[in-house]
Amino acid sequence: MIHRNLRYMTGWEWHVLQLQHKPLTHEPQIKFESNKIKEDKRFSGEKYELMRTHPDVSQWIESSYDRITNNIVMQHVENHGVVVHGTILIQLSEDTKDIAPFHFWLSSNKLITMQTDTRIPLRLQNLDHLPLYEQCHSAPEAFFCMIGILLESLDIGLDQFEERLGQLELDMRERNRKDLLDDIIERRYELLHYSHLYLPIREVEGLAKEAFLDTLTASASYIRIQHRFNRIDSLLKHYAMEIDTLISVDDALSNFRGNEIIRTLTIFTVICLPITLFGAIWGSNFIWLPFKNEPLGFLYTLGAILIITSFIYFLLWKRGWTGDILMHRKKSKQLSKLSINILKPLELEEFSQLPSRKSRNKKEKNLGNLESVVTEYANDKPLPSRKLR
Repeated sequence: MIHRNLRYMTGWEWHVLQLQHKPLTHEPQIKFESNKIKEDKRFSGEKYELMRTHPDVSQWIESSYDRITNNIVMQHVENHGVVVHGTILIQLSEDTKDIAPFHFWLSSNKLITMQTDTRIPLRLQNLDHLPLYEQCHSAPEAFFCMIGILLESLDIGLDQFEERLGQLELDMRERNRKDLLDDIIERRYELLHYSHLYLPIREVEGLAKEAFLDTLTASASYIRIQHRFNRIDSLLKHYAMEIDTLISVDDALSNFRGNEIIRTLTIFTVICLPITLFGAIWGSNFIWLPFKNEPLGFLYTLGAILIITSFIYFLLWKRGWTGDILMHRKKSKQLSKLSINILKPLELEEFSQLPSRKSRNKKEKNLGNLESVVTEYANDKPLPSRKLR
């Protein structure tokens, strides 16, 4: 265990606890059990040593030492007032499985951080960030500076996710493969992953605001992190809307293809029905067959088949059941349905707010009448004096 105690001129202190014990979460099950036993034997006294040297936070150390899940708690502690403590999971690299727990204990003038991965304290204690801690007037303000530093990996992950999502939209627009639905679902799971990492941080922000009130909300670091939270919120909502749009487009294309196949098969079956019936009749062993004894009976049969087939096709065309229906009649309807599913609600509101053509013409006429009145009033000559009249 490595313990660093950092005191700042503004009156708050930061205790950095680097654990030697590492919870093995990404190992195979057999290796996990054996390595877990070895780790417990090797570092069995580390937790009790921490509890002995920090008796005021011993309960938090005992509950957070082996925790690998999110947990945020607010409670009142004697001699410290309101305290927020718990564990949040932080992604440390581009790999979505590279996640480490970050344990924290926060009061108004004291911050304790406990972690197993050495990359977390190295990032937080970077020389570029030390002046920020010197300017902080309380431990909660400094804690949210650290949260902003740890969110950099989330920002990088969202930027890479945006690139993959844009490539997916381009593939759907140009090639429109049948296996794109699997890629859309994969992007959806990635977005859920980043949302699960971000929501506990939002929960910490809400509990800290409730616990420390104006001490936190009036600080510059909290106001700065609020703008960052709003940006991440808008990005997550926007990405979710884009994925929903892609799913709607894929559903619409699948339905269109299914209807196209069924329509084609139906038309092909109906058109081929006359020749099928004549072939079945002529292939039977009946004594009397139409045009059997005629010299041009075969040609008469072909003519009858062509006439009946043309008549059936004319009926289908007249009812709009051929390919013209997809190009003219229902094109506008399908586009309107797709626009309702695809267009953003904000765009629909903007379209709905536009005045109708009649109202705009009325306004233009009223403006024209008003301008004519103004010009006539300007061109009027002054009245003659009373003496001249």
